[in-house]
Amino acid sequence: METIDSRVAMDRLMTCFESANREINEALDQKVPEGELKARVKVFVSDAFRKCNVDVNNPSKEGLRAAMELCKVNTEKMLGPRAEAIIKKHYAEMNGIIERLPD
Repeated sequence: METIDSRVAMDRLMTCFESANREINEALDQKVPEGELKARVKVFVSDAFRKCNVDVNNPSKEGLRAAMELCKVNTEKMLGPRAEAIIKKHYAEMNGIIERLPD
């Protein structure tokens, strides 16, 4: 498996979070303009990183895991079972990205 650096991982994770958010909005029949969606995701993810004391510009593998877990928990609290399948799918995809980082 090819390793990636933290910047590439962060870019891919943000894209994944955006996709998940887009799917959740569609499932809830909410229309959110793309620019607003990206801004919301950036705030949501940045807040999780801050709360986990993780540098969003140079996150460690463990820092990414912690912030991603907090995002998952927060999303589950907000949306409950309605978003379970979407969260599960994207969480697995994000774990795959994080696993490609060097230890």
